[in-house]
Amino acid sequence: MFLFFALASWVHLAQSQRVVTKAYPTLGNPTTALATFDGRFVFVSVTNVGAANFKGPDAAAGSRSDVVSGIQVFRVKKGRLLPETFVRVGGKGANGLVLLPGSKTLVVGAGDAGVAFLDVHDAIRGRGVPIFVSQGAEAGVFDVVASRDGRYVFSANEYGVVDEQRGSVGVIATNIDVSGRVHEPKAVGRIAMGDVVPSITISPDGSRLYVATELLPAHRTVTVAGADNPALAKQDCVQKKGTAAHGNGFISVIDVGRAISHPTVEAILSRVASGCSPVRIAESNDMSSLYVSARGDNAVLEFDVKKLESNPVNAFRQTMATGGHAPVGLRLFQHDQWLAVANSNRFSDVDGTLAFLKLRAPSAKPLLVSAGTFPRNIGLAHDAGILYLTNYTSRTLQVIDSKGIAQ
Repeated sequence: MFLFFALASWVHLAQSQRVVTKAYPTLGNPTTALATFDGRFVFVSVTNVGAANFKGPDAAAGSRSDVVSGIQVFRVKKGRLLPETFVRVGGKGANGLVLLPGSKTLVVGAGDAGVAFLDVHDAIRGRGVPIFVSQGAEAGVFDVVASRDGRYVFSANEYGVVDEQRGSVGVIATNIDVSGRVHEPKAVGRIAMGDVVPSITISPDGSRLYVATELLPAHRTVTVAGADNPALAKQDCVQKKGTAAHGNGFISVIDVGRAISHPTVEAILSRVASGCSPVRIAESNDMSSLYVSARGDNAVLEFDVKKLESNPVNAFRQTMATGGHAPVGLRLFQHDQWLAVANSNRFSDVDGTLAFLKLRAPSAKPLLVSAGTFPRNIGLAHDAGILYLTNYTSRTLQVIDSKGIAQ
């Protein structure tokens, strides 16, 4: 039986601006929330169901077999979320989510178990049995995206070792049929991407992948543009007090066609330094701007998309303060006029915030909404006004109605 309650509150941002938020409890630590295209359901990936929060290092989180992870399903009814069911994915983690075209198959980044494929119809009824595609030992699969036709899935394998680099991008052929269901999905290959790869996104036209890598590879020399820009290239990145400083990370641009036909580093078109621990990426719908959350810099970086390939040394546009600490999740909304940022406070025990950055007024201060502990990722309902924020440590799904924000 589900225990259900929601905490609702109005948050005044400024004169004539306010949002309403509601917090719904989740069965475990939530990472990603994904709304169905018809708006009837929200899928939430949860770990540590029925167990305490994990205190160990991130690299060990995906390898545990003593916990339950899976997908919690909420039904949307009259603006509220009702807990519908839970589908166990396994004890290896449940992280990023993507729906394949046709909305018949849900894809899950499942930690060390690899990439999981779930039938949506079965998942909503609590009886789904996942099909797994391995990404190698201790891969720690986190994020997943799909090609526009659903024939391929690409995964951010956070710790998967390829060519002596601890982090890779996986390429999987789904063998999707005309109804949207997959049949015997198979791994095509893996591309070495550096050290720690938490995030991947795909361009609106499906031609490019953008990948975040937290650190330069320790055992390989790679060419990274922007190495002379002090806003991007650093050696004093410290995330948690008392830990050693390290260098900057970078983002990579991958040609999707090449990645499918020849999944090696030859598919990488460019690499650009991206400050301290770049962890999430969002691209504007017109494919002109790319936004990267630099967690260790407490900032979001903006890049010119075209220049990332044609002139990567000069692709960087600006640094935007987020009004908080350790920003992680990003989401563009309201026709890309606003960027929502999850200020996670990842390395402290205090609650985080959700920041709203008005992109047409870059000098304006961020508008802040209170969040739970470790706000992680931001989902978006298809009416573009409702945001779903996963508060990982406090185990809540926060629903934010952003329609009160002035245009």
